[in-house]
Amino acid sequence: MFKKYMQIPLFTKLLAALVLGAAAGFAFGKDILVLKPLGTIFLNLLKMAALPLIVFNLIAGISSLDDPKMFGRVGLKIMIYYALTTVVAILVGLGAGYLFQPGAGFVLQGSYDKAIQTVPSLGSTILGLIPGNIVDALAKGRFDQIVVFSAIIGVAVLFLKPEDKAKAHETFQVMSNLFNKVIGGIMVYAPIGVFSLMGCTAGTYGAQLGGFLAKYLGASYAAILIHLCLYLVLLLVFAQMGPVTFLRGASNLIVTGLSTSSSLACVPVNLDCADKLGAPRSISSFTISLGSQINKDGNGMMLAITFLFAAQAVNAPLSTAMLVRAIILSLILTTGAGGVPGGGIVTIAIVIDAFGLPLEVAGIVSGIFALIDMGYTTMNCLGDLVGTIIVSKSEGKLGVADTIE
Repeated sequence: MFKKYMQIPLFTKLLAALVLGAAAGFAFGKDILVLKPLGTIFLNLLKMAALPLIVFNLIAGISSLDDPKMFGRVGLKIMIYYALTTVVAILVGLGAGYLFQPGAGFVLQGSYDKAIQTVPSLGSTILGLIPGNIVDALAKGRFDQIVVFSAIIGVAVLFLKPEDKAKAHETFQVMSNLFNKVIGGIMVYAPIGVFSLMGCTAGTYGAQLGGFLAKYLGASYAAILIHLCLYLVLLLVFAQMGPVTFLRGASNLIVTGLSTSSSLACVPVNLDCADKLGAPRSISSFTISLGSQINKDGNGMMLAITFLFAAQAVNAPLSTAMLVRAIILSLILTTGAGGVPGGGIVTIAIVIDAFGLPLEVAGIVSGIFALIDMGYTTMNCLGDLVGTIIVSKSEGKLGVADTIE
């Protein structure tokens, strides 16, 4: 039976857990809270694996680059593209969050008066991202400082001697693979955790949950459609490629992204789509592989919307400095987020915890994560493909698919 269970796609299991948990919660009301420890175990497992997962994925992704002197134009162009589109994606997510107000009127049980109680200035916000003592940051669980430190380490690896760089990258890659396996193991338990979390949420909040689902899903897919339109505009302007040409060429990638919810699983399909759209392997093998690790536009939108939901739910004060910090932290975390199914739940927990917001929000979102993860994963992968086409065109190497329809 366990073998058959493992053969069921994660999306199917999480969706079933979501529906059954909601039904049980509505049926039993607050009596279902007896199952709450099962959901707490799931959240604690995610928190346990979060720090090493982000650290090793981030360092391994950055250290996979070629020597900085050989990186050249392609590396610079694709990195600028990834950074700019991810920032835009986060801003789109914030805009959708403000428009749909998913947390408005959603009254969380418990007191969260200390959430974002101290609002720092913009200068102190930026300085606060730099760890003065990495051991202290590790002890206190300062994920924002830890990921900045990890990014610095990843860049430093690029300047090592070739043989040392290879050894260092191999070490970090092995550890990255190890903790991706850990997350994979946690995802085996995920349906039980999601059933518990969704059941307890439905039992606690009842009909209030329906309005939240509608607004949260509405904000998520509105952001996805807006960002997809942005991709199509960028292709038309910078690669002279029409929407029909691109969507037809990327159709296999879209289906794979929706069905697997895994950026890494989509890499071979993405490379094949790049071939069909005229991008040479000399460029796509680098940009798509790199993008699967560090380019996460979909995750950026997800973090922004979830951050606003949590802040709105507890009426936490938000300033420009706080939003800037959220944007910077989301940008860093999307760079370090592994391309495994369900890995976005980990980064949600990190952002929520970094601002002192209720981690219960991560539990609520994890209950509907299957409904949004497939859309965000597809956006992650399409972002890699669009960047590859634009860079190929700028290098004069885009092939026969360079037509407007």
